[in-house]
Amino acid sequence: MNKEKENIEGLVSDTILQKPYSIQIGQETYEVAPPSIATLILASELISQLPKVELDKSLVTFESLRIAKDCKVLGDIVATLILGAENIITEATVVQKSLFGLVRTRKKVTIDNRSVLSDKILKQLSPSKVNALTLKIINRMEIGDFFGLTASLIEINLLKPTKAGEADPKETIASGR
Repeated sequence: MNKEKENIEGLVSDTILQKPYSIQIGQETYEVAPPSIATLILASELISQLPKVELDKSLVTFESLRIAKDCKVLGDIVATLILGAENIITEATVVQKSLFGLVRTRKKVTIDNRSVLSDKILKQLSPSKVNALTLKIINRMEIGDFFGLTASLIEINLLKPTKAGEADPKETIASGR
């Protein structure tokens, strides 16, 4: 129990101090990007692409296998959470040689880091590791703060006077009219 408490305290302090941490996928180590609203938005868009089905709990194995073909987006979700919004696509300069290496030309290429990492995640990690990794990253994403921000902004928007209220502030509108 004491070790569990130390782990929780360590996780909380690392999150508050925004201490970077790394994860290993296959032979490569990736530093998980710090939390950002843009990353949460991208992850949310990807989560909406998951299949919307009701699973029969008595046939979990068969139901899971039935929808597995539609769950390639799981790799994209985890890759987005790891890379962050800023590192999904990068540009690199590649030197191409022609005429037996005598002529060199530089060319800019766009690299889809999310696609590359997603493929590694789907091929090299077990479902239990993907689950644990996703939960670990989401726990550090400051989702409570994001929820508080959006909830307060929605509340402000709800409290904003309507055009009918702005026209005559003395007139009250009865409920249901």
